[in-house]
Parts: sequence; structure tokens; C-alpha cells
Amino acid sequence: MVVMIVAIATIVWATARPAPEASASPTPQPSPSIDLLASAQADLDEHLEQCAAAGAPNGVMPEACGIRIPWGTEFAAVTDARFRIERMPEITLTDDGFVAQGGELIATVTGTGQDGAPRTTTYRTQNWSVRGDAERTRTGVDVTVW
Repeated sequence: MVVMIVAIATIVWATARPAPEASASPTPQPSPSIDLLASAQADLDEHLEQCAAAGAPNGVMPEACGIRIPWGTEFAAVTDARFRIERMPEITLTDDGFVAQGGELIATVTGTGQDGAPRTTTYRTQNWSVRGDAERTRTGVDVTVW
């Protein structure tokens, strides 16, 4: 009888399913790295291009574009201002937002001069800078110009 039990135990043990192997945990795949500075610069460039394209019809400056033109000393009234960006300001992310400096902006302003005559003047700034907020998103950085 003991021989029979040992024989049955040996057969059961030999035909039993192998113990499951510990499965290796999946290897984490790195998420695509986001170049935050490049994302912020691209967002700022797009925003400033829209600002430049809008111009300033009737002398109304586009809001949140960082464009200030000192035409008040030369113009009694402005009918139009057109902007051209020669060089985009380069962005630097800070703890509380961003600063972008070193841009070059050209503005051609048309209207009535202080003397009452029609006037067109071109202004150029070679160190155009803007500031604002920067918010990290899942896909990059969104910037808001003050």
C-alpha cells in the first residue's frame, strides 16, 4: 500500500502543471520628452504673428501683444498701423512666467500729423521684448502675453 501511495504521488507530481513563473513587470516606456522651451517659443511666435497680422486699424492696438508705439508726439490721429516682425524675441522661462527679448519689430503708422497734414512714419525697435505667464500642459507650454 505504501508503495502504491508513493507511486501515485510520483505520477501526480510528475504530471502536475509547472508552477507559474513570476511574470516580469512591463518595462516602462519613456514618454516622449517635451522640449518645454521650444514649445513655449513656438506658442509665443504664433501669438505674435497673429498680433502683427491684426495691425492697429484706427489706431487701436491689439491687446496682449506687447506692442507699444510712441506715435502720440507725432500724430493727432492714427488711421492704421501695420506691423512686421523682423526677428522674434527669444523666450526664457522663469519661475513666474516668461520673458522674451531681442526681437525686432517694425511699425508703419499712417494718420494725421500734429500739424494736420497726412503723415506716414515707420518706427523700428531692435530690442522688442514681451513678458507674460507660462503654463505647462500635457503637450507643451501655453504662454499668455501681458
